[in-house]
Amino acid sequence: MATSNNRLEPVAIVGIACEFAGDIHSANDLWYTLKDSQDVGSAIPRDRLDLESYCAHMLNKDNDGQLHQKLIRRGYFLSNNQWDMFEPSFFGLSDAEAGSIEPCHRLLMLKFVHLLDDAGYSMEKMDGSRTSVHIGQFSTDHAITSFRMEPEHRSRFHGPNSLLYNAAARLSYHFNLQGPNVSLDVACSSSLEAVHLAVQSLRTNEVDMAICAGVNAVYSPENLLYGSIMGAVSPDGRSRSFSVDANGYAKGDGLGLILLKRLSDAERDGDRIYCVLRDVLSNHDGSEDKNSFVVPSAAGQARLLSDIYKRTNFDPQRIFYIEAHGTGTPVGDPIEANCLGRFFNRSSLEPPLLIGSVKSNLGHTEGAAGIAGLIKVAMCMHHRAIPPNMHFTSLNPRIEAQRYNLHVVQHSIPFPPSTDTDPIAMCINSFGMGGNNVHAIVEEYRPSAKNSIIDGYRNGHVNRHHQIENKQYFIFLFSTKTRISLKDQVAQFNQWLQKRPTSDVDNDHAFFQRISQQLLLRRTISYIHLAIFVFANRQQLQQQLDAFLVEQTILGLAIELRPAIALSQKICFVFSGQGPQWWAMGRQLYESEPVFTRWIQLIDAKMTKINNGEWRLLEELIDKKSEDESRINDTNVAQPALFAIQVGLAALLVSWNIYPSTIVSHSAGDQAAAFVAGRLTLQEAVRIVYHQSRLQNRNTRQGGRMLAVSMSEEEVQNKLLKGIEHLVCIAVVNSPRSVTLSGDENIIDELQQTLSTFYPNVFKARLRIENAFHSYQMDRFDIEKEMLSSLKDIQGLPLKDSQQIFNPKCAKANLYSSVTGGKLSDQIPVDAHYWWSNVRQCVRFRDAMASIQQHDAPTVFLELSPHPVLATSIGECYQSTNSHPLILPTLKRKENEQITLLTSLAQLTTSSHVWQQYFQTRDVLPIVDNEQIFDDFPLYAFDLSSCWYELKDSVVTCLTNCIPIHPLLGVHQLTGQTSATWKNLLNVNLPQYAYLKDHKIQDTILFPAAAYLELVTAACHQLFLSSANKQCSLVLKQIKFLKALSLNEHELTEVFTQIIIPIREWFVYSRPWTSSGSDCMRSSGMASIDIVDSFVNPETLNQYSLREFTLHAHGYIEMDGVQQKLTTLLSTSATYNTWSTSDATSIYRQTPNYGIPSNNCSLDPKEEQRWKSNYTQLRRDMMQTSGALLLDDTRNYPALSVIPKEWEEVYESAWKKGENAFTLPFNDLYINKQANETVSNFTKPRIRATVNDHSTARLLLLYNHLFGIRRPCSGTDYYQTFNRDNITLVDFRYRGIDEIQVTGFRVGNKTYEVDDIVLALGFDGFTGALLNIDIPGQSGKTLREK
Repeated sequence: MATSNNRLEPVAIVGIACEFAGDIHSANDLWYTLKDSQDVGSAIPRDRLDLESYCAHMLNKDNDGQLHQKLIRRGYFLSNNQWDMFEPSFFGLSDAEAGSIEPCHRLLMLKFVHLLDDAGYSMEKMDGSRTSVHIGQFSTDHAITSFRMEPEHRSRFHGPNSLLYNAAARLSYHFNLQGPNVSLDVACSSSLEAVHLAVQSLRTNEVDMAICAGVNAVYSPENLLYGSIMGAVSPDGRSRSFSVDANGYAKGDGLGLILLKRLSDAERDGDRIYCVLRDVLSNHDGSEDKNSFVVPSAAGQARLLSDIYKRTNFDPQRIFYIEAHGTGTPVGDPIEANCLGRFFNRSSLEPPLLIGSVKSNLGHTEGAAGIAGLIKVAMCMHHRAIPPNMHFTSLNPRIEAQRYNLHVVQHSIPFPPSTDTDPIAMCINSFGMGGNNVHAIVEEYRPSAKNSIIDGYRNGHVNRHHQIENKQYFIFLFSTKTRISLKDQVAQFNQWLQKRPTSDVDNDHAFFQRISQQLLLRRTISYIHLAIFVFANRQQLQQQLDAFLVEQTILGLAIELRPAIALSQKICFVFSGQGPQWWAMGRQLYESEPVFTRWIQLIDAKMTKINNGEWRLLEELIDKKSEDESRINDTNVAQPALFAIQVGLAALLVSWNIYPSTIVSHSAGDQAAAFVAGRLTLQEAVRIVYHQSRLQNRNTRQGGRMLAVSMSEEEVQNKLLKGIEHLVCIAVVNSPRSVTLSGDENIIDELQQTLSTFYPNVFKARLRIENAFHSYQMDRFDIEKEMLSSLKDIQGLPLKDSQQIFNPKCAKANLYSSVTGGKLSDQIPVDAHYWWSNVRQCVRFRDAMASIQQHDAPTVFLELSPHPVLATSIGECYQSTNSHPLILPTLKRKENEQITLLTSLAQLTTSSHVWQQYFQTRDVLPIVDNEQIFDDFPLYAFDLSSCWYELKDSVVTCLTNCIPIHPLLGVHQLTGQTSATWKNLLNVNLPQYAYLKDHKIQDTILFPAAAYLELVTAACHQLFLSSANKQCSLVLKQIKFLKALSLNEHELTEVFTQIIIPIREWFVYSRPWTSSGSDCMRSSGMASIDIVDSFVNPETLNQYSLREFTLHAHGYIEMDGVQQKLTTLLSTSATYNTWSTSDATSIYRQTPNYGIPSNNCSLDPKEEQRWKSNYTQLRRDMMQTSGALLLDDTRNYPALSVIPKEWEEVYESAWKKGENAFTLPFNDLYINKQANETVSNFTKPRIRATVNDHSTARLLLLYNHLFGIRRPCSGTDYYQTFNRDNITLVDFRYRGIDEIQVTGFRVGNKTYEVDDIVLALGFDGFTGALLNIDIPGQSGKTLREK
């Protein structure tokens, strides 16, 4: 793997994190998605945006409907909660600031934590490191969304947090990364360009590590509209890379993150290495061989390939597979593939050049595309296989695959077996549409023997104690920032564990030890919330996990909180005195911890030698079978046993790299403290322990006892000891509220009774000691004389010989004495006189603690004792201060010693140095199964909550379904309006509006008057009637047509319909349509005075405002109760059961020609008077014929109304009421009153009603044409009606604007044909009123049964 050119040192990928569509949350998820060819594409999530609705107002702009066809409808999308969920508190952010941060950058912050998890790096390791950050991004959806807001809705954070620089800057800031920081945008090659820059930073030794990423978000309708208009995006959301049916690229959300290190550094640090980057290089096309700015250049790509392989001196024939750019565009794919073919030039006799693209699986993630391809290649290297391309049918014929021996990967291809040949090599292409090209050469990593990694750590450590039955417990530690995260984290781990049974005890042991390493060495464990699991086997672990998840307690499970402020690792070792001993103390550690065992055995040998075999320490500690046999409470046994336990604990902690900065002792704990602090050799310490305990034991069971009292020293002196100081004294002052009395046993009994009687709330407890230490009783039995004699040669000054010091680092700790109540300087000896004072004088532990607080201020107190007897006193010493140190035990009486010690260890430290040393004392075995079982080890579980800031109007704009439900009314404008407004873009060149071209006066297309009324009626229906099931009446009054709306085939017109609800007034406006292009080019530049000549003159601005819209029609609305639907009652006769031509003729003869002018002619004043005189007769006849029309002749123009409910009896007397009555509102909402069924359709001419005779059916068709209300159809479109009961009209069509052609009908099961019956309908050209009905030249048609 070495290279002769240090300038091009290989770079290792040591960590990967990603998020892609299809719930891909990790590189492992990605691999199985690729391997199984899972289709993760989808329609645009409806709860994200509705693009067709967003563009509905402009879909009519193209005569050929191209925009509608080009609209993107599918792609590859992250779930919404991957964008809109966040944990602000994790990063120290307020909710307000978090909401303003670009969602891409929030996701980068979350996934950076997962990147560290994958790489096995803690937050502490990254904090302050020389790490560069290079992020590629060119999606700007957040900026678009932010700038869409009105100024008053933008917080002070939105401006800076919406800009691209935040992509990299946020990571560097929140994780204290102190290398170069770059956010870049070179279009689709941005993320691989970021890798290029990162590799350069590593090779120039600017940094030790580099973070590279790409991110892309697609959630703004503007972004998707741009993509649709551009024409390079696949409307059906498929990237068919290199396929003959490729129709553009599919847009995709995505994020990829990688962690890079120099290969030599990664090998040195024992990192898991996915693969190796041999080189990365970029260039630009320039303008060579390009006919457009956005078209790729084969010349530019060829130059890049030549440059990188030449400078790296890498043989192109070694390339096994190319991860191509491969977007799936008909133009770009052949250019890239043929360029690759020409450069690599594989003959048919050589292995084929395999190509593929991750875009066929994930879509084109644009700014993240390069990193997505790199991650795919890394996972191919990791799993030694190439997954297949998707959506490939056959090669684009413009790709010269046969000539260059190119093969698109269509099925999974395994790597060749690993041999002594060169490692597998692949390469990656990434191109930006601006012309930036990047190419990377990637090589499989094959570790050398000396760098072989087992279980993620250097080989060579296998504990040599496995020959004995292993009794070491395992420790799992989960650490999170919130309690919710902690529960989620453990739950995810539990699910992961359930899927991984092991086959035997040894493998189970190796498996759990490896998990422990994963959690303690490859995760951040410094977060405040802790769940600690200490267990011996799988069964215990499962019981603990189950208990945690249901919030129950169980042995071995501890749920703790770390101090809010990070521990400074200033640890104070506390050596307690006699009292906490018990008969089986230390036995579990003796059987499970070799370091502890070795020291116990060493001290036993020293003690046996000095006491001439009088008794054996090991016999008392280990061999006694019951408490009754034990002499552990005898002073001459208790103190040596305590000394051994304390030294053994200190040695075990030191073996784990846990060193004290401060040491304090209490009474008999002074001997172990002095030895650990480097004041005594082991031989001297054992001598002192032996003689002190031997001499003090003379006073055992000699009428002396000790009593602990929860009172201050002053209170005890004044309230309890006056007059009896010669019999009982204060032997110990532990804290401001804790003292111990020592003296005559009878007096102690009396004092205990006094306290119970007069101070019942004061805690008091007799010690488990049958001696009166630190009292006048120590003056008996020549204890002082013999002690001074036995220890006279003890100097007690700091040792100079390092071979005799317990540990050099411990010797540097500050030693505090409870004998002096302060710090022992190097000049104060712990000689024979000191040890006599230790026995005789009061223990001044409180004073020693006060001195520690003043000078050392440790953050952790660790009590080295068989039971924590000083924890309460230490806490009381801090009650009056603002400090709250962590106080931990090492052992607890009659509790599992490994559980206690390891639980404290987990709370004590977050240092990887400690845990690495800890595992040096573990029985670590290699895992039989491969390491890949940890590929899907759970990542950090965030406590996510909604974090999305968007204006209400913006949300409505993006999400509301605004597809027009009426072809003429158009789109309801739900935002930015003071009243209900609809907007429609009229394009008479489209089929649905072609009928408007027939409505002409003097060759000018005029918008029909009836159409204005239809607009208003449809608008009222949407506002008041669409969701109601009740009836109402609607009357349009005081209608004024102010100015005709002329249309033409060369210009588009926007029509606005406005309903002012409070005063029930309506308006119809128009304005010319302004589209992209010349309409938006300002001839006067930024000043834009071509629009208005002054932007400060109110009069000029008012005139511009008034000119922008033209008012065409205006009127008022009367509604007889919104609860009633617009209805007209129509009765049917049951007497007619068949069709006949004579019937057809007679029905239309009921509507004679009244001499009203024919279609397309204007009304002059004379004709208008004649028309109005005949108007009443027309009104009467039409009412009698169809019941569909009511005209108000008090106005110049017809106004619609409906038949009020109270009029029903009038019409029932005129019409026979059949079984099936019909309710026919003007806006084509048909109600079968019998079936209570409602059907609405505004796009095709259909009859939806039960009919019993042909007359009714004919009248329904006639009704469709009253007032010129037409349906969108072409001259050749046929329709079938909805079949009801007896009669169904079939095969009818509109002929032009004025005619209906009928060719058949059906009665029951029989279908009949008729020769084309053409019904000619005449309308007034301006008002749209019905003028005449005729069947020109058609009579006596014959029925024929089909």
